[in-house]
Amino acid sequence: MKNKKKLNQEERAWAFHNSINYLGIITTLIALIAMFMVPLGIAWYYEVEFSFRKAFLASTSLLAIYVPMAVAENISFYSVLGAGGMYLSSITGNILNLKLPVVVSAQKIVGVEPGTEKGDVVAIIAVGVSSLVTIFILFIGMALIGTWLVPILNHPAVKPGFDNVTPALLGAIAIPQFLSNKKLAIAPVTIVVALYLFLGATNYASYQSYILLSVMLISVAINYVLYKRNLLDN
Repeated sequence: MKNKKKLNQEERAWAFHNSINYLGIITTLIALIAMFMVPLGIAWYYEVEFSFRKAFLASTSLLAIYVPMAVAENISFYSVLGAGGMYLSSITGNILNLKLPVVVSAQKIVGVEPGTEKGDVVAIIAVGVSSLVTIFILFIGMALIGTWLVPILNHPAVKPGFDNVTPALLGAIAIPQFLSNKKLAIAPVTIVVALYLFLGATNYASYQSYILLSVMLISVAINYVLYKRNLLDN
């Protein structure tokens, strides 16, 4: 009876993940088509000559920066967001400074662990609600308060605070994780701080995507060795 119940749970889990991947692929393709249709539609309407070759050549420098960053972010965020959360976040954007903090907070409030089935469901709901709230706020901002809110946000007294919103959010997420996993955090924190001091702020930002991917791989390797030697708590 227990084996049958366990089998049914596994079947439901596979069905859930298959449906998430199917819907995620379909919605991603629809979103990509819609995004490309905007510039192509404008070019067609105004009879502007459009060359895919020139567009690709002009984008090579951006691709060299953002493709490694996209790969690194998708690998690192997947364990928290799950498949459904990644699909939604990739379509709606603003992952690092909005979707990720929302998901982490939601999972803590509900009391579920990232990477579990319940954690993935909470991530999907959190990202979906966050996207709807963002659209609502943007609409309100454009329709009602955009004219007088922008000068307030750009005021010298408050602008430094808004410029540091992303570091503040990431700090609030990272510090509890570091404190709860001190031994696991030693390797990545040490490597990142050393590279930042060696390269400087400007050069570090230029190589950020490559550093992120490299530090992930090195950290996994180091912590795997620590685990095999029973030097970790769990």
